This record gives sequence, structure tokens and C-alpha cells, in this order.
Amino acid sequence: MSFDEFPKIVVTPPGPKAKGLIEREKKVVSQGLGVKLFPVVPERGYGALIEDVDGNVFIDFLAGAAAASTGYAHPKLVKEVQEQVSKIQHSMIGYTYSKRAIEVAEILAEKSPLEGPKILFGLSGSDAMDLLLKIARFSTRKPWVIAFIGAYHGQTYGATSIAAFQSSQKRGFSPLVPNVVWIPYPNPYRNPWRIDGYENPDELINAFLDYLEYYILAHVVPPDEVSVLIAEPIQGDAGIVVPPEGFFKELKKVLDEHSILFAMDEVQTGIGRTGKWFASEHFKVEPDFLAFGKGVASGMGLSGVIGKAELMDMTSGSALLTPAANPVISAAAYATLKIIEEEKLLENAQKVGSFIMKRLKEMQEEYEVIGDVRGKGLMIGVEIVKENKKPDPELTGKICWRAFELGLILPSYGMFGNVVRITPPLVITQEIAEKGLEIMEQALKDALAGKVMHKTVTWH
Repeated sequence: MSFDEFPKIVVTPPGPKAKGLIEREKKVVSQGLGVKLFPVVPERGYGALIEDVDGNVFIDFLAGAAAASTGYAHPKLVKEVQEQVSKIQHSMIGYTYSKRAIEVAEILAEKSPLEGPKILFGLSGSDAMDLLLKIARFSTRKPWVIAFIGAYHGQTYGATSIAAFQSSQKRGFSPLVPNVVWIPYPNPYRNPWRIDGYENPDELINAFLDYLEYYILAHVVPPDEVSVLIAEPIQGDAGIVVPPEGFFKELKKVLDEHSILFAMDEVQTGIGRTGKWFASEHFKVEPDFLAFGKGVASGMGLSGVIGKAELMDMTSGSALLTPAANPVISAAAYATLKIIEEEKLLENAQKVGSFIMKRLKEMQEEYEVIGDVRGKGLMIGVEIVKENKKPDPELTGKICWRAFELGLILPSYGMFGNVVRITPPLVITQEIAEKGLEIMEQALKDALAGKVMHKTVTWH
């Protein structure tokens, strides 16, 4: 299957079939399910393209929250899943053994930046973070956790408790898991120290480390009672925030001095998204734990924690989840990992990602409202601003809505709702990416000209 024409808008989206389904959902599904970025109802897909129920074909720069790593309907993935479900669809790895789950664990252990690790499996990035919390506290018997402002982490109680993306994420759910402290992420473009981290990266790193040591560890929480610090190597939902290159190496030195474990949340950044198997590799640092999810099974519901072997021996059954790494999902993960390797999708992420970044930097020179362009591989953010770098979520939403009308799924998010997110499937071609960027620029022009009346919804 393929689409001969892209994008292809046969009826102004959302079309009548999409509108009908959206109204039906409102009657039976809680709005707690999610933040509906676009009124789109996908029917089928191929590669980096999606066709909705009304026959519109969109270029997809979202990839289902960066999860559809091999795109849509990849023939190798389809074959593996179909063959497995025809044999046996479920065996519970908590009670029995699974050849497919073992194979996936072996590949992940080989590809991870940890030496000789062990693995636990979950279902989503959220419960992977819950597992990580349990492992860190169990292995250290220390109660406190340090996390970063701007981190999303997930929606289970544990993940919500360590998240600090939007305050609305926690409204009405207290009491949450206690003993969590948050610190600012060293965003080179926008940080509380007002340091230009692009021009002065070492100054930004030192400001952060001073804050951590002389304020947090000296006055807020006793360092000998901190089990783990959890970080995203590149903050995702906060707006694709890339820290200074030497940040994590310097941070790890401080953590080691205080015997605090170091965990990377790679649910969004892992499995080739940034042009390496795991984004931690960009920063030349080895964490004690690494959480994965999203793209590992092309969005089909597998996650987990990779950790140093000596830290992973928990009480038998204390990390048991009935459907985790079931044979069908493990088949999807096995196929995904093989596709990424055999079809050189890491290299494709680097190549197409570099092309997108170059084109966006050129647009930045032409349009003053583009304040920052950042990212690695196919994880890219474009920050839209007013004068004096003030966030402009209104214009951002209009750009993304106009792009949607023109056939491009282009989400807006970030801590202030003013970042355009570009996380397409890893299989995207330069041809499709170029067409998507043309649409994005046209959408920007139309929004600046006052031609766009609607805007996309984002987190608030």
C-alpha cells in the first residue's frame, strides 16, 4: 500500500465523517483520555503518511507522540505481528517464559549504553517510570527523588508525582507520592539564571551545579537520603530542550560524590529518535537506569527499564504486569528493532534531521518570530516568540492549525505552548520532509498575515 499523492485534501478537515466520530466520542469517552491536538480521525497509514476517515492524506510530523518509529503498516512489522497472533497471543512472562520477550531483552541490552544490564518490562512510558522509582528506592533504601521542572514522565500516580510539566497534570489528585524535589533544567535558550547557554554553556552548567549543591542538597533535602536523580537527556514535552553538551558528565560527577543514582527517561528520546539508539549516547554518559517506551514496538504498547544488573534484583514478582511483553507486542518490538537496524533508520534520522534543521535555521533568519531551533535527529523543536523572547502560544497554535488545513500534522506544545514539535516517523524521506516544511512555512506566512482564525489545542 502507498499513497500516490501527498498531502491530499479532498474535504476541508475535519470532514463530515471525522466530525461525526468526534461527537460520538464526546458522549462515551472521558476527556481525561487526552489532549486532542487535532480533530483528525486516522483510518490508515503508510510510512510517514496518514489518511483520515474522509480520505484526506496528511504528512505526519507527530508520529503518534513520537511512538510510530517505523511509520505505519511497515510490511515487516505487519508480517511479524500477524504470524505471532496466529500462533499464540498471550503468555504471561511473570509466570512463564517467552522466547520473543527474551530476544527483545537481549537486543535492548546489547544496544543500551549500560554495561551488562538487566531489563524489566512494562506497558507504557508511565508505568516504566513507576518501575524505575520502585527499583531505585528498593536498591538504595533511600526515600528522596530529584527530578526536573518541565519533565512530563507520564500519567500513572508515580509518574505524575515526579512530573513537573504543567501544574494541571496534578490538579485534584493529591496526595501524590511524597519525597520529590524539582530543579530547573539547563535550557540554553530560556532559563531562570538568564544565561545564554549557547554562547556560555559552561556558565550555565556551573550555575545549575551551584544551585543543586549549595541550595538543594545543602538546604532542601539531605543528599545521603536521595536515591536517584531522574532526567530526560532531551526534554520532550517541555519543548525539545537540549542541554549543553557537557552538562550530564558534570552532573554525574556531583551525583557520584553523594552516592546518588542517575536515571535517564528515554521513553521519547530512545530507540533511534535522535539518530542514536539512546540519546544518552550523545552526551557520553552512562546512567544507572534507563527507561524506554513509545517507539520500541512502533507504538504498540511496550516499555521498561534497563538497569545495571546489581541494582535490578527486586523481590520476586514485585514488578509483575500481566500483559507486559506478551508475544504479540514482543513480536512488534522484535520487528521494530530489526527494521531500525537493517534499514539504517539511525542514519536516516541523522540525515533527514540535519536537512530539516538546516531548512528551519534558514527560516529563522527570515522570520523574527522563530526564536530558537533545536534538537537532534528527528526530535526537533521550533520556538515561536514575540519581542524580547516572550512566548507566543497564540501564533504557534495558528501556524499549526493552518498546517493541518494544508495537510500537515504539526503539533504545538512546550512549557509555554509556543513550541512547534517535529517528531516524524524514522522512515520519513527527505522528499516528504521537504514538502512538510514547505507547508509549515506557508502556514507561518498565512498566520502572520492574519488569515488564520483557529488554532490548535495544546497542554494547558
